[in-house]
Amino acid sequence: MHLKRLEISGFKSFADKTVIEFVPGVTAVVGPNGSGKSNITEAIRWVLGEQSAKSLRGGRMNDIIFAGSETRKPLNIAEVTLVLDNEDHFLPLDFSEISITRRLHRSGESDFYMNKQACRLKDIVELFMDSGLGRESFSIISQGKVESIFNSKPEERRSIFEEAAGVLKYKTRKKKAEQKLFETEDNLNRIQDIIYELEDQIEPLREQSTIAKDYLEQKEALTKVETALLVTEIEGLKEKWQESELAVTQATEELVGVTQALSNFEAEAESLTIARSQADQTLDELQAKLLTMTQELEKTEGQKNVLLERSKNTAENEQQFQQSKEAISERIAQSKEQEVALRAKVSAKIEEQKAIEQQLTEAEKELRFYNQDSKAMIEELRGEYVEKMQQQTTLKNELTFLERQFTQMNVKNEKSDVALQQVVMDQKQAAEKLDQVTTQLETTQSLLVKKQTDYRTHQTQFQKAQQQLAEQEKLMYDGLRILQQAKARKDTLAELDEDHAGFYQGVREILKNKQKIGGIVGAVAELIEVPKNIELAIDIALGAAAQNIVVKDEASGRKAISYLKEKRLGRATFLPITTIKNRALPDNVRHALKQQESFVGVASELVRFQPTVQSVVSNLLGTTIIATDLVGAGQLAKFLQFRYRIVTLEGDVMNPGGSMTGGASKKGNQGSVFARKNELTSLTEQIAKMTTETTEREKNVRLAKQLVKKEELTLEELRVAGEAIRIEEQQLKSLHEQLAEKAARLERELKAYHFEHHESQEEVAQYHERKQAAADEMAQVQQEMSELDQKIKMLASESERSQELQEKAANAVFECKAQLGIVKEQRASLLREKEAIDTQIRQAEAELEMLTEQLNAVLENRNSHQFTEEELTMKLEQLTTSRRTTEMAIQEQRETREALQQRISEIDRTITAKNNEERLLLERKSKAEIAMNRCDVDIENRLDRLREEYYLSFDGAKTTTSLEIPVDEARQKVKLLKRSIEELGTVNLGAIEEFDRVNERFTFLSEQKEDLLTAKASLFATMEEMDEEVEKRFAEVFYAIKEKFSEVFPAMFGGGHAELVLTNPEDLLNTGIDIIAQPPGKKLQSLSLLSGGERAFTAIALLFSIIQVRPVPFCILDEVEAALDEANVARFGRYLNQFNTDTQFIVITHRKGTMEEADVLYGVTMQESGVSKIVSVRLEEVEQDGKIKLSQN
Repeated sequence: MHLKRLEISGFKSFADKTVIEFVPGVTAVVGPNGSGKSNITEAIRWVLGEQSAKSLRGGRMNDIIFAGSETRKPLNIAEVTLVLDNEDHFLPLDFSEISITRRLHRSGESDFYMNKQACRLKDIVELFMDSGLGRESFSIISQGKVESIFNSKPEERRSIFEEAAGVLKYKTRKKKAEQKLFETEDNLNRIQDIIYELEDQIEPLREQSTIAKDYLEQKEALTKVETALLVTEIEGLKEKWQESELAVTQATEELVGVTQALSNFEAEAESLTIARSQADQTLDELQAKLLTMTQELEKTEGQKNVLLERSKNTAENEQQFQQSKEAISERIAQSKEQEVALRAKVSAKIEEQKAIEQQLTEAEKELRFYNQDSKAMIEELRGEYVEKMQQQTTLKNELTFLERQFTQMNVKNEKSDVALQQVVMDQKQAAEKLDQVTTQLETTQSLLVKKQTDYRTHQTQFQKAQQQLAEQEKLMYDGLRILQQAKARKDTLAELDEDHAGFYQGVREILKNKQKIGGIVGAVAELIEVPKNIELAIDIALGAAAQNIVVKDEASGRKAISYLKEKRLGRATFLPITTIKNRALPDNVRHALKQQESFVGVASELVRFQPTVQSVVSNLLGTTIIATDLVGAGQLAKFLQFRYRIVTLEGDVMNPGGSMTGGASKKGNQGSVFARKNELTSLTEQIAKMTTETTEREKNVRLAKQLVKKEELTLEELRVAGEAIRIEEQQLKSLHEQLAEKAARLERELKAYHFEHHESQEEVAQYHERKQAAADEMAQVQQEMSELDQKIKMLASESERSQELQEKAANAVFECKAQLGIVKEQRASLLREKEAIDTQIRQAEAELEMLTEQLNAVLENRNSHQFTEEELTMKLEQLTTSRRTTEMAIQEQRETREALQQRISEIDRTITAKNNEERLLLERKSKAEIAMNRCDVDIENRLDRLREEYYLSFDGAKTTTSLEIPVDEARQKVKLLKRSIEELGTVNLGAIEEFDRVNERFTFLSEQKEDLLTAKASLFATMEEMDEEVEKRFAEVFYAIKEKFSEVFPAMFGGGHAELVLTNPEDLLNTGIDIIAQPPGKKLQSLSLLSGGERAFTAIALLFSIIQVRPVPFCILDEVEAALDEANVARFGRYLNQFNTDTQFIVITHRKGTMEEADVLYGVTMQESGVSKIVSVRLEEVEQDGKIKLSQN
């Protein structure tokens, strides 16, 4: 068998599902500290059944569930599955592959599965018990386990050897046998105690059983005779009760009508209250709607004002654009006039040029006529001179034009600079003003939001105040109704009490005339105060005695009896204080009763009374015991051997002798005098409390009304303030938009001026370049003209001897050519000036076109504003109409609410009147019920005698008994039977059944005792067998491991000596184990004196020794070689490979020597903070400290 696969999900740092495949041989798991390597070991221990959260490095078991990280939420489930290859059936299951799964929910619930079938933790633990693979076995050595092996006591260290010896199952079985033996001895002791007790009870019970049987026979005869005497009287009283019942029915029917009418009025009042609340809600909604409309109306008016302001700005912009357009058009017209004038000048120059050219042609003809060939060079030079003169004139004209143009540019630039400065100043002022308005607008908007928030808050508070007012009014009216009902009930009960209702006729007459008779203290029921919780118990305990009359002395009693006889008013029992003696329980009985859980108290001690009647109360209740319930009363009766009367809180009775009385009466305890007195007291307290509550509720209603009014005024103040702030906000918004639009316009003008300034600078630069070029060319031309003039003069001096006609002709030609050059230059200059004007016209036309487009946009915007203004005007009209309609609806709703309020007030008055009528009817009904109650009391008194004395109902007595002898004879027989029963003394009726039960139980327990003695002997034998088997197996494995340890230690250390020693060889069941080691070159010494590396290596040697003796399928080692140096790590790795054919090793490590011997390497990293991840790695990817250098592929 070997470990095949481990699946982890949500366990500690393994947030994602992680699957680790294992192969036979050595698998190393590497990674840096804190990456979660050891969590793999703990996951395996946990799935194998580990129950200690501390051993898993947690405070509680929920700590193993992934707790989340900076980027991940916590998980709610941790799950680990361990898959084992069981082909060799190493584990005793008929499966070739076994999977063990453990799951823990954050709620604390755990699930366990074996091959995906639900199982118990116990099943998993037992499966691996004595296999060497348990959670605490030597096959799993986790962090700190090496130290714990050596630091633990010798007795604690033996658990490793017991696991290897496979004796844990025997020790477990022995513990179970010991537990069973303990239980058997405990059962045996308890049975023996019970048998001793039963032996003491059997003989007394046999005697009591005989007496009880005699008592029952005589009691049965007495019951038959005496019960027949009561039946006739009861039947007569029932007829009177029916007449009273008819009177009550008539009063009830009248009351039903009044109650129904009252219910109808209350229902109508509730319906009207709901309608009023709905009207209030509708009114709130309409007011909210009106507020919304008002806000929308103000918003629309603000939008219209903004639009009007924009239209005004648009008109101003249109006017500015129109003025600019007119100015540009005027400039274009002027330029075109100049262009026309220049065109005329150019035409004149053309005509003048043509005339001069004609004159030149004629002069040249004349010159050719007179000229000789020698003068050709002079003519040529003069021609060149004329061309240079023309060029000089052209340059002069160009320089003059440039100077004039430069002057114009300077003037234009100065104007542009002044305009630019003004625009910059305007822009700065506009920006400052815009910032101020923006700040004011933000402040106003913040204040508006605050006011709106306050308004909503107070609106909610207003609604809550209205709701609280309605609730307080309902509480007040409900309280008044309940108070009236309580007062009516109190008056009825007071009248019943004053009339002494519930008492027998004779008792009632004595109480009514006690002042007249004298010496009357009062009825017992009137003289004691009974707590509510024992009211029924005391009423049952006293029975008819509650109507006994307490008198001062015997004389007073005789006088009262005489009065009843004279007036023929019935009979009564009198209790003279002077003759009635105290009765009480013995002190030892009282002390013993206090130890019983079901004991409540002695009846006389649980009631309150005046000291003068202490003897009477003690006589009636001094020996009556109050118990919690019937079961407890039965236990107390048995404890007291059925000698005292015991009454439960529910009214059931355990009588002396063992008989029981119980069940339910027709009216419970409602008609008793005690109940009436307690109810009167309770009603008095309730009425006082409800009166105070009603006053408080009326005060709360007044306060609630004041709060509603206050919140209503606050809402109105907030609405007015909000409207003012909203108007200011709209004005600021309008101003803000105007300033923003002005700032944008100034920004555009600024850009235009900057562009114009840039072009002007370029023109100035071009001017300077052209001027310099013209000046340079002028100097060159003047120099050339000077040279030509010298040449011409020299040639002319030579030609002076020529004919004068020739000179004259030449002069004429020269003059014509000179004039022709001047005219041409003038024409060229005019053409250049005309071209400049044409350029200005084109620029002005382009500017005019741009202004026209802007003007068209402004006009289009104005038209759009006109259309939007019409829409806003229509919307304002609609909103005004809607607001007017809503205001009318609000007024109608207010009128409706006022009408509802008036109707509610009317109905409240009607309800008050009906309540008074209902109270009068209740009083009438109560009087009728008093008469009926008197009949009830008389019947109940006789029924009480049947129930309490003979335990019979009326129907039972009527059907089972009848008088077969005359009445007088029957009464005599009753006296004889009672005397005979009294002579029997105290009778334990339960003795009959108790004797049979005790005798049967005694026989059964005697048989059980014999069976337990047999089982005890069998368990002792089993435990001895288990001890022998444990000693045998432990000895065999220990000495085998000891031998191997002495071999492995020197082999791993390269010398030295080590041995295992039993601390108590005589007691193999409990002996501890010491480890003695002597590394090479050192003395033989205890482990505590070795270095950390030597201790670790010794522990590893012990582990290998155990594996050789008791091979295991797999072994998990968690950084056991951490304390070793490199040489010993390499030795450990080589030694590890000697066992990997039989044992699969999973090693948690960060030592290179161990990694080099591994067949498979897994890396644990935390690429994501707090989340572990498994990666396959190569040895060269692992750094010295265990960190993994992952490739970027």
